Parts: sequence; C-alpha cells; structure tokens
Amino acid sequence: MSNDTSAKIYSDQRSLPIHLGDSGDGFTLPFKEKWRAPDAIAAVLGFVVTGSLVTANITNGASAFRILILGVVITVAAVWLLSKLPATRPSLRTRAHWWWENLRPQVISSHRPPR
Repeated sequence: MSNDTSAKIYSDQRSLPIHLGDSGDGFTLPFKEKWRAPDAIAAVLGFVVTGSLVTANITNGASAFRILILGVVITVAAVWLLSKLPATRPSLRTRAHWWWENLRPQVISSHRPPR
C-alpha cells in the first residue's frame, strides 16, 4: 500500500537526548536507568582496557589486582563525569550571550570588598 503523502519532518528532533539503557519493553542496562552514548562508550572502553591490562599482568597477582581496582575506579568516575554532560546543546541566545560577555570580560565578586 503506497500513498503519496509526504513524510513529516520534525526539526526539533535533533535536540532530544537519546538514552541507550531503556529498550521500551522493561529491560534496562545495569547500574543506571538511562545510559547515553558518552556514558556507554566510557563504560565499554573502561571495561575493555581494564580487562586487557589485568589479563596482560595476570602472572603478577598483586599488580593485576591493583590494575583491576584502579580500572574500576577510573571507569566509574568517567561514566559519572560524562553523565553530567548536558543532554542538549546551548541555544543560540545563550551562545550569543556568552560571545557578548567574552568581548569585554569583567571581574565580578559575590562578596563585599574588605574594609
């Protein structure tokens, strides 16, 4: 069945965050409810690099254990920091405001000067 109606184009779809952790059928990835691309990339890279380094140093048990602990800590920190990234880009108005403020930077203090 083919009809000649044109497809709708939604221009605001590019600013929607894409979550990788929820497939819609109730299955979610572990540890976080909503995974975005930067979070998932950091988790996968951290897992692969940590596993590779532990495997390469498996003959020395203490060294492999230290690498495992350090790799887990760095991976968790990277995922947590990348999850703090904003989901959408700044608006044109916000970018123009930043540009305008950067033309003439001013030092502003939230405290009164000492007397």
